[in-house]
Amino acid sequence: MKRWMLVLVLVLFVCTSAHGGQKPPKKKPVRQPKPRPAAVLPSPEPKIPFEAYAVVDAGDGTVLEGLNMHLRWPQASLTKLMLAAVVVDKIERGELRLSDSITVSKNAQGMGGTQVFLKAGETFTLDELMTAAMVESANDAAYAIAEHVGGSANGFVALMNRKASELGMADTAFYCVHGLPPPKGGSDNVTTCNDMIRLAREALQHPQILHWTSIEQTTFRHGKLVITNKNRLVGRVPGVDGLKTGYTRRAGFNIVATGTNGERRLIVVVLGSPESRIRDAFAAEKLREHIRVQPATQHPALEQVASGG
Repeated sequence: MKRWMLVLVLVLFVCTSAHGGQKPPKKKPVRQPKPRPAAVLPSPEPKIPFEAYAVVDAGDGTVLEGLNMHLRWPQASLTKLMLAAVVVDKIERGELRLSDSITVSKNAQGMGGTQVFLKAGETFTLDELMTAAMVESANDAAYAIAEHVGGSANGFVALMNRKASELGMADTAFYCVHGLPPPKGGSDNVTTCNDMIRLAREALQHPQILHWTSIEQTTFRHGKLVITNKNRLVGRVPGVDGLKTGYTRRAGFNIVATGTNGERRLIVVVLGSPESRIRDAFAAEKLREHIRVQPATQHPALEQVASGG
């Protein structure tokens, strides 16, 4: 029995020694992945500054350059140029006076977009409301004027379409008095560069319209509300003295601008620009090219996010 136990102990000792003497297997080195070269991304495409544009000599209507001039495009607040044309016609015929008193309706009060926050029952002069509509691009002011002058908003729309027909604006249609986006199923006010040239040249025949659209900054409500021209070229590009801008998401950024160097007057129309700063820079450059109007000190453009400006 002792001999058997001795043999067993020796066998266990030999096995343990043999196992313990083995060297652990070598770990294979982990290969680090080679760094990949940085991806070279293509440069972003420059944004096209317009869907359509035109540059015109205001004196004789000569088109100096343009593209897609007959493309029908949403007007947004360029609509208010026609508002002014209809109103001034009636003033010159003696049917209206700038001092006429207008009482704000409930419909005008809740207009939305860019506004001067009119309240139903308030009373303002026609001149005060036209200044708010043309400088601040106030939709509520435009609606109050339309109701007073046309008897109703729809009545005034009919006057706008009649005036467009008289001017030969064959590709223009008005469905509202301010240019706000239509309700679901409705139609945008539409126009073309060619038609906006006709309207701008008509507007320039009336000093009152140019006066309204040349105001850089003024006040409303007897000085309580400061309003600033949505046309940022006015006061920033020498020689630019009107006319109107417009913006909605569907329309993009539109402008009908005019400027003079004292000898020649130019009209620049830009429709469907992706950003206000791009629109403004493009219009200013066209003014510089054709009438040698140099841009003033650069100012950051303010994006107009509310429908109206």
